[in-house]
Amino acid sequence: MAYFEQLKASQDAWEVCADALANALYSDDHVKFFCFQVLEHHIKFRHAGLTSAQQQLIRETLMKWLQVQLMSAQPEKPFIRNKAAQVFALTFIVEYLTLWPKFFLDILSLVGLNPHGVDIYLRTLMAIDAEVVDRDILHLPDETRRNTLIKDRMREHCIPHLVESWFQILQTYQQAQPELTCLCLEVVGAFVSWIDLNLIANDR
Repeated sequence: MAYFEQLKASQDAWEVCADALANALYSDDHVKFFCFQVLEHHIKFRHAGLTSAQQQLIRETLMKWLQVQLMSAQPEKPFIRNKAAQVFALTFIVEYLTLWPKFFLDILSLVGLNPHGVDIYLRTLMAIDAEVVDRDILHLPDETRRNTLIKDRMREHCIPHLVESWFQILQTYQQAQPELTCLCLEVVGAFVSWIDLNLIANDR
């Protein structure tokens, strides 16, 4: 634990962890989880102080890690996938409005309908909902304003694409992958409270 705290406090340890994740350097699940925790800490507390090159490195790390998942024979353990989704969501929150407006487009373009990729995508959407929409979480005024801006931007630019992806996922996996189907329906249920109902309630 002390070593973990030391790594979190280090200015450059996160880059070592980013490299480990992007290049799948470790097979130990706890090491992978640990690396995501270090990355999470830096995104949460130090993102604003990073250089543009370092911020770009975070984006590249996440996309490279996701690409590795698409080619993997076995998915990561659920606790790693959940932590990865949290890190994707945190990155989305701090970068979507300014640095990474094509967040969803990039992920959907990479993932397609690959089941391992779809799983991470859906978990990320649930993590975004938890951070941005969940009414049970008390937010500071600045966070509330930011979250409102994020939802407005999403409604304008990407919600129709997300809804279309949900239809495709449900059509593709409703028989073969009940876990993905349930996760997708969970996402729809979470998002339906703040998006245009006409996108969901139609003849399809």
